[in-house]
Amino acid sequence: MKGSTKVEARLQGDSEAILRRVIDSMANGVIAIDREGTIFVFNAAAARLLGVEKGKAIGKSLLSIVPNSGLVNVLRTGEAETGRPQPVGARTVIANRAPMFRDGGLIGAVSVFQDVTEMEKMSRELDSSSALVRTLEEVLAGAGEWMVVVDANGIVTMISEEYAQFNGTTVADAVGKHATQVIENTRMHIVAKTGVAEIGERQTIHGRSLIVNRIPLKDGGRVIGAYGRVVFKTVEQLRKLASKMNLLESKVKYYEEELTHLRGARYTFGSIVGVGAAITAAKEEAERASRTDSTVLLRGETGTGKELFAHAIHAAGPRRAGPFIKLNCAAVPAELLESELFGYEEGAFTGARKGGKPGKFELAAGGTLFLDEIGDMPLPMQAKLLRVLQEKEVDRVGGTGSRRVDLRLIAATARNLEEMVGQGTFRADLYYRVNVIPIRIPPLREHSEDLDTIAEAFLSRLSADTGERERRLSSELLEILRAYPWPGNVRELQNGLERAVAMSPGEVLRPEHFPVHLHRFAHGARTEGAPVAAEADAEERSAKGHGSLASVKAEAERSAILSALAAAGGNRTKAAELLRIHRVKLHEKIKRYGIAGPSGPKK
Repeated sequence: MKGSTKVEARLQGDSEAILRRVIDSMANGVIAIDREGTIFVFNAAAARLLGVEKGKAIGKSLLSIVPNSGLVNVLRTGEAETGRPQPVGARTVIANRAPMFRDGGLIGAVSVFQDVTEMEKMSRELDSSSALVRTLEEVLAGAGEWMVVVDANGIVTMISEEYAQFNGTTVADAVGKHATQVIENTRMHIVAKTGVAEIGERQTIHGRSLIVNRIPLKDGGRVIGAYGRVVFKTVEQLRKLASKMNLLESKVKYYEEELTHLRGARYTFGSIVGVGAAITAAKEEAERASRTDSTVLLRGETGTGKELFAHAIHAAGPRRAGPFIKLNCAAVPAELLESELFGYEEGAFTGARKGGKPGKFELAAGGTLFLDEIGDMPLPMQAKLLRVLQEKEVDRVGGTGSRRVDLRLIAATARNLEEMVGQGTFRADLYYRVNVIPIRIPPLREHSEDLDTIAEAFLSRLSADTGERERRLSSELLEILRAYPWPGNVRELQNGLERAVAMSPGEVLRPEHFPVHLHRFAHGARTEGAPVAAEADAEERSAKGHGSLASVKAEAERSAILSALAAAGGNRTKAAELLRIHRVKLHEKIKRYGIAGPSGPKK
């Protein structure tokens, strides 16, 4: 009874303030709910971890604040749960949950949870009200926590029931005594004197090793006591948690490496096949450019492998560990290009993703942004791109602030930018900004000596991808391929080889497995362009009596158009450039020959 008298005397003074401040100063979140699931205790740590203000949580349904909370299960089962992991946003907390009883009846439940990603830090002012004393005692008693509070003299003012039992005493007997009389090997009185916290310390009680935290409690600059808590009741618990954390860290590292791999460059300079003088010179220029952080402009016809060079430059450069992000300016509608490049904020426009979306500039931060077909970028976007390159800042669509970006730009085009600048369709200032290190990728006809090597490399890769046996070229077919001018360059060659593999039943690819218009080059006739070659071949066939000149010319012209369209991926503007005719003229011929297409009549 003597101990009880001391308790009542102290509780009339500082204990009320201490109890309330203890709960609010805990690094652990504390939530208590009544029988109906309504929150009546919600401490500061819970507010911080859950991102909900304390005033907006008290009196609300628990599930409206924490939809995935397992605390409601305790109301249903009446059984305690310990060490339960629970996701809270981007964090993971470990929760202890316990039912609360009064007079044998279930009156609610309490959850004490801690963020396992950070060490606890506690240094809170002590202040409370007498109305919370009984409630807080019930919360701490029912939470299964092993904790103790001492005043500035090291006298125990509060201890949880389970911790008292572990120390072979009761709450009533422990309160009012010096900490050294209650807890074996304690240092609570030392922390209360020095004001220096002791985190993650090992303490042996009754031959059992525990991991404890000891935190000084301060009122302004004055130490008025200390709070102690058993973080792990056995060292084995700490080992298990450390093992789980190591496993989680390993998984995160693995996924980060996989993400870097997926978003990184897929090709290196070793992927660029060819030893001819033209392609070797281009590779050497690109390798030198890769050592710098300067903007590179890749020039070359469609299908020459500009993207392959962009990948290789990134993979060999100082930003190789960063992302490689690409965007084809011609493939994105003009009205969507800005949001693709700059991203947008939530609510920027109808259908905008919740939370907004980062643009290609932000995604490429620390790495490389590859803008293919930059010559097809609309003029308004050219001005915005120029600002990003000069200021190194991007503004999301619908945003109010700028974001810094640090990236390398590689651009590519098959168009004549100098001519476009003269016509006013490409900004001169942007041209000078991207044309820092221009690299010309030669067309296939300028390094035809590499054709067989390129073909063999592609057939080998195709065999590895499909699992089929590797094919080889017949000497007759190789002669034709070397004579053909390849207006679609390497892409056209790859498309033709893929078609030939699909059409060939045997191991050797022969001329009959390729389109008919290539057969006209069987005797090595080299021309400046596909239409010219077609006309010459038509005249030769007419002279030999293989049909009228008009019909043969028409057939040759139709085949050349089909080949150019295939090489340009169906893009008529590019196909017209390959054929060296006006786009309107190409439309007329497509209609005349009944070639199927996006806008042309079907045969």
